[in-house]
Amino acid sequence: MSRLNTVVQHPADAPEEGYINPAILLAGNPLLQKWAPDCIADDKIKVGVMGGEPGTNRSIKDGVFEFCYLIEGVIKLTEDGCEPKLYHAGDTFYMEPGYKGQWRTIETYKKVYVCVYGLDNP
Repeated sequence: MSRLNTVVQHPADAPEEGYINPAILLAGNPLLQKWAPDCIADDKIKVGVMGGEPGTNRSIKDGVFEFCYLIEGVIKLTEDGCEPKLYHAGDTFYMEPGYKGQWRTIETYKKVYVCVYGLDNP
């Protein structure tokens, strides 16, 4: 079994569709699309592709590290107490465990992500 894998940025299969949890929704009602992630190390690491329509929600990374490569779209992330940061297609960013802020989708996005679960917050 190979340990080299490719993340398909534009999967041909249909995504799972749903909406943001109302408990963290701040504006809009964006449709989210999630393609089945690859799960590694007993689900402690997930690698996948997802997308979302314009809207704003809370983003809290309790015990989670998330790395993102933005394939398409425009988003603005505002960490609590910090200046907003704008990201466009082609940009890469990550949120460390303990991150708390707002995720605002300005233009429908698609991203490749890697999440590592079960980490300690600083």
